[in-house]
Amino acid sequence: MKDIQTLREKKKELGLTNQEVADLSGIPLGTVQKFFSGATRSPGSRTLLAIEKALYPEKGGTYGKISLSADRVCEPPLAYGKKEPEESGETEVKEVPEGGYTYADYIALPDDRRVELIDGRFYDMAVPNSRHQIIIGQLYLQFQQCMQGHPECMVLLSPLDVMLDGNDRTVMQPDLLVVCDRSKLRKGRVFGAPDLVIEVISPGSRRMDFGKKAAKYIDAGVREYWIVDEKNRHVLVYRIEKDMDIALMSTEDDIPVEISGGKCRIHMKPIQDLLDDLGEI
Repeated sequence: MKDIQTLREKKKELGLTNQEVADLSGIPLGTVQKFFSGATRSPGSRTLLAIEKALYPEKGGTYGKISLSADRVCEPPLAYGKKEPEESGETEVKEVPEGGYTYADYIALPDDRRVELIDGRFYDMAVPNSRHQIIIGQLYLQFQQCMQGHPECMVLLSPLDVMLDGNDRTVMQPDLLVVCDRSKLRKGRVFGAPDLVIEVISPGSRRMDFGKKAAKYIDAGVREYWIVDEKNRHVLVYRIEKDMDIALMSTEDDIPVEISGGKCRIHMKPIQDLLDDLGEI
């Protein structure tokens, strides 16, 4: 049977969260958290065996056999706890409370970890596919052209950190955003709500884009929010500044940009035609 330190190192190597280990092992999340934080110094043999089996597929474990949703709340590897030296020279593990993560924790994550921080919690981001990237690229080109009549506005693309609430507890990365108040662009990030945000649905991101993200953008003061659903060939447009008007548009339509007073229009049909011509990619 593996020792505790070996299991901790294996979990970190695999990049698994405490919740994922709990799902794989069948051990309660609270027990798993205490196990990896060091709060439990002498775990039972059942716990050790269950976690070992979960982390080592060659021993019949379940790692890699379970698909975990990309839009659920996650816990980064640093959640084992922060170690700070005491005067005695010993270390004490201080667990981060639920919802207590900050931008400092966010930037401490490995570069290959794609997450957003919302109200002190980390959420895994779905990996964009080629169709997603084509849509964003084509939208960016059109927005750049049609917003030329609004030189105060900047059209920006992910990855870009957006401190949506102006604090260190929420950091989001919209697929495309328009910022018309340039004072919000500081230190390579956006501080505060963009004027317009677009999210393109990826497999696994639907619940976040329509649910938590929509509510967060609205509460933060985003003036206009688009959700592009290429699979179902529609675009849901929240005209938040216009009495919270919600319009369901087709990917065949020309969509007016409300923040431009409707003068700027995005032509969705050429984008949809391009995707149809490309077929399955």
